[in-house]
Amino acid sequence: MKKSLFALLFVFLFRTTFSQSAATIANGNWTNPLIWNCTCIPSNGYSVTITNSVTLNTSLLFTSGGININNTGSLIQDASLNRDIWVNGGYFNNSGKANFRYFLVSAGLVTNPGSFTVSAFTNSVTFTNAGNITMDSMYVAGNLTNIAGAKIIGDSITNATGFTFQNSGNVNVSWSLNNGVFINNNFHSGYAFTNAGSYLNYDSLILTGSIWNKAVFYNTASGKVRLTKNFHNYHPSGTASFNNDGNVITLDSWYNTDTVKGPSSGYFSVTDTSANSGIMKGTFQFCDLTPPAFAPYIDFNSGSIAAGITYCAPAGIFENHLNEFKIYPNPSNGKLFLQSSDKNSDNLKLSIEDVNGKVVFEKIIVPNTEISEINLEQSSGIYFLKILNIQNGNLNVQKLIIQQ
Repeated sequence: MKKSLFALLFVFLFRTTFSQSAATIANGNWTNPLIWNCTCIPSNGYSVTITNSVTLNTSLLFTSGGININNTGSLIQDASLNRDIWVNGGYFNNSGKANFRYFLVSAGLVTNPGSFTVSAFTNSVTFTNAGNITMDSMYVAGNLTNIAGAKIIGDSITNATGFTFQNSGNVNVSWSLNNGVFINNNFHSGYAFTNAGSYLNYDSLILTGSIWNKAVFYNTASGKVRLTKNFHNYHPSGTASFNNDGNVITLDSWYNTDTVKGPSSGYFSVTDTSANSGIMKGTFQFCDLTPPAFAPYIDFNSGSIAAGITYCAPAGIFENHLNEFKIYPNPSNGKLFLQSSDKNSDNLKLSIEDVNGKVVFEKIIVPNTEISEINLEQSSGIYFLKILNIQNGNLNVQKLIIQQ
């Protein structure tokens, strides 16, 4: 009798365990039991495998079990566009395609080698992204690694205090806020970036807007920062520190209220206004492309400047460069010609930007060439043609009108 009861109990446990697994056998809605091999509707506690196209027509919570989307599978929300998934102790792996509204990860395991589109992503666990994430907003409250080849694209991202965001791929987010540690090993771009934590730049930070450093920023020797708008280094308590051993190019104005320093060979290029009411110390080169007549070649200085700071050249050197380039015709129908006679540079960088700061044409040109032909396929409007002397940092900016 005891043996029979034991056998029945074993069968019951086996069936219970087996019933907690579900795999797709057809395309269809999540709540359709006929698309699952268990002829059931998977819920919290199930280990779900998706190899087909599943329409998410209900929101889900997993405190155990989880979802694995195979590289042939997809989980896409229905037309209501209000489906959410909360992982609070289970797992979520997307190797295929996923698209829904809110994704909240409080505990558990999350991986994404696939394509993931979500409105809001809040993550509180260690997370590695190996695929593509497209979102409106992301809040990072767990260590996040964006590996080489991976992309995070969206409107806004916040890295919370106490956590590390390491980017070796591509982060393209309009508004970025770092309160923790952000390590950029590859490409970080967007409109505006506020650093209120620690930011280490080993490669490229490209912004069509401005940067505001409120804490500690390290631009290493291999680091490049390019700002279409302004540079701000300021914190009300006076604790902001921008450490530059690489290149920082600001196409508008530069403002330092706290501390800017260079370990050895840093370079700043400023196109418009420069103002220092803080401390400039260490060793680096500062180039205001529209300098005042007397040293220090900074438009407004009421702060401290160390003897190790050097400048590109005496005032006025930039004024003659307008005559070294001839661009014609202007206005143009998109086809124009450039003649250069700059004898002080091995290479010149030509770029054409629209009124929003977007680069529409870019090329390295050789000085003293008779004529360089440029063909643009751009809409009618106003553009800015910029020629940068790579050797000494001189910049020539001219307005270009396209009339198609």
